[in-house]
Amino acid sequence: MNMRGVIEGFYGAPWSHEERLDLIRFCAQHDLNTWVHAPKDDPYHRAKWRDPYPEDELARIGELVSECNRGGVDFAYAIAPGLDLCYSHESEWEKLVAKIEQVRSVGVVHFQLLWDDVEHKLHCPEDEELYGQEERPTGAAQAPFSNRFAREIEQPGPLVVCPMAYAQTGDGPYRRCFAPRLDPGIVLYWTGPEVVSLAIHKDELDMSVHRYADHEHLLWDNFPVNDWAPEILHLGPLRGRDPNLAKGRLRGIIANAMVQCVPSKLALATVADWARDPFAYDPLASYERALREHGAEVLDALGEPAPGVDPPDDLAALCEILKLGVTASVGAALLRPFVS
Repeated sequence: MNMRGVIEGFYGAPWSHEERLDLIRFCAQHDLNTWVHAPKDDPYHRAKWRDPYPEDELARIGELVSECNRGGVDFAYAIAPGLDLCYSHESEWEKLVAKIEQVRSVGVVHFQLLWDDVEHKLHCPEDEELYGQEERPTGAAQAPFSNRFAREIEQPGPLVVCPMAYAQTGDGPYRRCFAPRLDPGIVLYWTGPEVVSLAIHKDELDMSVHRYADHEHLLWDNFPVNDWAPEILHLGPLRGRDPNLAKGRLRGIIANAMVQCVPSKLALATVADWARDPFAYDPLASYERALREHGAEVLDALGEPAPGVDPPDDLAALCEILKLGVTASVGAALLRPFVS
């Protein structure tokens, strides 16, 4: 996999600066080469995308970049202007460029453009005039904007874009308007057959690539993310990922972590093992290593174990129980016998 990494892409309170630094060091430890900065509820990423970062926030981004550079990890800054962007206004483009140049000033060289989780709505009369008659006006508007971003925002490697239709494999008006207009070198995020996919197969990847006019995909894996139910933690290993995905038009895998930073490490360590060699990946062996390396700190982060929980006898049974998530206290009770 060319790209193997973690995205802070969940809804809810963003991680602290120290948590981010810790997870970047974790990425370096596990040969994950990409860190994507995209916290949904950081206002300067999404809701206030036009506004420059305050100096203290900008300095912290610079520290994250420096930590990434020390560990051989690419820091990618993602911007998400789709909530209220007027696609055809030159002043909007200038504000976006100014924001990009601000973060570039502290060492950022990789950039991504995210259109996910916005309404199919145009925000100014000029856009209505240009795109309002299209089958899906947002798709028709986002493609040329994405192309301009790819063409004019200098960076090493291709631009990664998250389309509005980032899951499933079917045809639809957005794909029909977006894909044919999109420059062929742009890479598209995809979450699999579902927004949160329990299993992902190569034939599903192939169909999505076909629907998107043969654009290379980057798997935005919504595992172990839990922002829709943050009280439920996904503490087990990655499962259900077809190793043959590596033979398709897939640039890599970027795992969306949990709201809880340190407990994410158990799952993310197994994602790293899968990404490094999907065909050799053994979820039980990988999880055993993750417990050995990170189990103690995860237990500390989970807090007191729930009373009356009977742990399973072996690792396979533990992984089965953890498959759909548990609360922190139940997780602490289940994991404790397996952490030395």
